[in-house]
Amino acid sequence: MKFEFANIGEMVATQASRYRDRIAIRYYDRDITYRDLDEHSNRVANGLRKLGVRKGDRICILMDNSPEFYYVYFGIIKLGGIAGPVNCWWQTGEIQYLLNDSGAVAIFCDHNYRGHIDKISGGAPALKHVIEREATDDRFLPFEKMLTEPAEFPAVEISLDDVSTIVYTSGTTGNPKGVLLTHRNILTNSWQASLLANIDEKDVIMCFLPLFHVNGLVITGISPLTKGSQIILRRNFSASEFWECVAKYRVSIFSGVPTVYQILLNTPGFEGVDVSSLRYGVCGAAPMPVDAIRKFEETFNMIIIEGYGLTESTAGATANPINGVRKIGSIGIPFADSEIRLLDEEDKEVSQGEVGEICIRGDNVMKGYFNKPEDTAQTLRGGWLHTGDMAYKDVDGYLFIVDRKKEMIIRGGENIYPKELEGIIYRHPQVAESAVVGVPDAIYGEEVMACLVLHPGQKLTLEEFQEWCKANMASYKVPKYVDIRTALPKNLLGKILKKELKAALKAEGKI
Repeated sequence: MKFEFANIGEMVATQASRYRDRIAIRYYDRDITYRDLDEHSNRVANGLRKLGVRKGDRICILMDNSPEFYYVYFGIIKLGGIAGPVNCWWQTGEIQYLLNDSGAVAIFCDHNYRGHIDKISGGAPALKHVIEREATDDRFLPFEKMLTEPAEFPAVEISLDDVSTIVYTSGTTGNPKGVLLTHRNILTNSWQASLLANIDEKDVIMCFLPLFHVNGLVITGISPLTKGSQIILRRNFSASEFWECVAKYRVSIFSGVPTVYQILLNTPGFEGVDVSSLRYGVCGAAPMPVDAIRKFEETFNMIIIEGYGLTESTAGATANPINGVRKIGSIGIPFADSEIRLLDEEDKEVSQGEVGEICIRGDNVMKGYFNKPEDTAQTLRGGWLHTGDMAYKDVDGYLFIVDRKKEMIIRGGENIYPKELEGIIYRHPQVAESAVVGVPDAIYGEEVMACLVLHPGQKLTLEEFQEWCKANMASYKVPKYVDIRTALPKNLLGKILKKELKAALKAEGKI
């Protein structure tokens, strides 16, 4: 077996027995030991059992990063429930959809999110219990009272293939879908990440990505605990807090998104800070321009490990190896004990160097989508997770992602991958950010539009931009249209929201 634990709850109990008063999580002025994690999650499990929550019930978590998130997440799972982290950036209607789609019987929420629950009111019929941190309303159960329950909890029979977690996708291709992740999925991906990172109990991992997102939850939230490491937990990302933590706690590893690295590069405050403890940073969620990676590595004398994953693969799926050849611009090679093939439209493997859809097989692949058998069958057809992401493989087996399958532009029969163009356009000296989209064209079917954000004080004409592009890309890839914008729509993980961008362009009459 790749890991030593029978299920996630048993992992928490085992580590508490093994490390007891060792600090597991540092959260501002609070230190949480491994024993604290075990005992407080037991109290939550006892409290839920009193409420009549049973094995298999879905319980949502609408909470910011905090030790309490851990208590709730592990407590739900110890009871045999299915923990459902909720995206704290969603609006009321989206949360209501999630509650009803999942049939959640209870939700834990921070006080600052209770307004969503008030608005939903009776609009989620299955919801029986609201447990609120720092509750000020008698209608809701105070979370703090649950932490007075007994610290012992009799183990529930839970198998590795039982579902532990339901995480909803972002909904970029329609309504969000509930991804079902088993205990095996979470523990496998945690093991894979720790193996890749070569982490042990001496490591200090900084976690500022949201725990409701699988990257934060698994890669920097759970994986370190399986190795007895220490987590420096923050509510969110702050450049000033980042350097303060690196210096104070001797942080060795962190995981971020491209926006994080760009902010760290462009924000003063690191001068004079001892960063020698940093071994590397992991970059995922969205591609990072090669030039930006090189600049960061030169500035801070550390390496960035590019990786790739998605909710349906639990979190991570590929990465450049720590010990071995690292190819900047590549998403690396498959995680240990998993396989990746690049398949064409007929699900046949493409030749080396050709572009195909990334398909994954292994114990990190989800069980399926909640109550969506047709979507599950389509996505997991042939025993492979079809990701919808397009890539090619070089002679050494390293993967280079080119685009989302659905974002590919077909111009006069030629396939154009926006991410490839965006990587080239990033090198333009006057361009700060770019997003490439396809727009309808009567002759070619689609044409290329580049939406640009320029560096402050810069100006750029269509003709100047096109001349530069002609010197840096094939003529059929040169954008026919250019739209200069003050900002591109993004989520707080730094992903550019192409769907929102296109909607804005349509509303403005530009496409």
